[in-house]
Amino acid sequence: MEGTIQERLQNLLGFEPLAVLSVLGLAAYAFYRMGLRNVRASRHETLGRLFRELLSTYVLFVVCWGIQYLVLHFWTEAERFYPYVGVAAVAFGAAVFVRSVKIIVFEYLFFKSMTAGVPVLLVNLVTLILSIFIAAWLSTSVFGVRWAPLLATSAIVSVVLGLALQDTLGNLFAGVALQFDKPYEIGDWIEVHGSGGQTFVGEVHEITWRATILYGVFDEVLTLPNRLVAQSEVANFSARKKPIYRGLNVLLDPESDEEQVKSILRKVLKETRGVLQGLDHLVMLRDLSERGALYRLFYPITHYNLQFIIVDEILMRAQAEFKKAGISVSRLRVEVGDQAQSRGV
Repeated sequence: MEGTIQERLQNLLGFEPLAVLSVLGLAAYAFYRMGLRNVRASRHETLGRLFRELLSTYVLFVVCWGIQYLVLHFWTEAERFYPYVGVAAVAFGAAVFVRSVKIIVFEYLFFKSMTAGVPVLLVNLVTLILSIFIAAWLSTSVFGVRWAPLLATSAIVSVVLGLALQDTLGNLFAGVALQFDKPYEIGDWIEVHGSGGQTFVGEVHEITWRATILYGVFDEVLTLPNRLVAQSEVANFSARKKPIYRGLNVLLDPESDEEQVKSILRKVLKETRGVLQGLDHLVMLRDLSERGALYRLFYPITHYNLQFIIVDEILMRAQAEFKKAGISVSRLRVEVGDQAQSRGV
């Protein structure tokens, strides 16, 4: 049996694998140097770390490959150690191949999206599938393992594992489905409306095997299971790459001069930090009742996470301007998104 393994290892450890793995690693590095020079610093850091891991694995592969070559052709008295060194060379060679492909997948995603984030889930999924395939192929090629009978006799074990891991697998497949449907990408601001009436708001930071990670309005970290997100209504405020408009209601004395009120509110919107200028700022009289005159403001903002700070500044400026103009404010009512907040003055 030992001689059979040695023959199989000799067939796998010729000069061709050494040349192919060397060319693959050099091609990945050449693509990085020529095509990805303009990516941001965090991506250079990621690729630099991956290349360092690849280089260390490649050095171990070359060392093991060189030792098995010397044992086979020059150190024949140490031939009994050949299977161990050969298996190590094959293992490190497989690791070099998987890590090279992982880098190439990262580079492809970075090249397609120079500024927006890319999901690590896709890279990890490709790496996992490739690793399983190579491990199965090598175990058959080197050790003669037959997987078909093993898989047939492990049906009961598979069912038990499937039941035990149904939540994990559900989140995994939900994450894959979200990647194909692309309701959001990394860097998008989204609202997730769950079936239980809960609403989660944040910027998409990462999509992992199990969850979608959001950075909330106040930099809190929200970890939402992928299956929950897939079953919820998702509002994406960044998908169309257009300005995000927010709305605000102001309730005033109905005796106030309408044109003066609109002029003050337009002036407030023009002077408020975080409100985009050069775009439409709409101020409309929406309702007249015994409660007062209801004015509605629509304005674009620079960043979704600044919306509450912008509302606060608008209200403070409007209150000061109305007091200077002698306009009576009976009540301020703020509506941002689906939530309402009232403030008495």
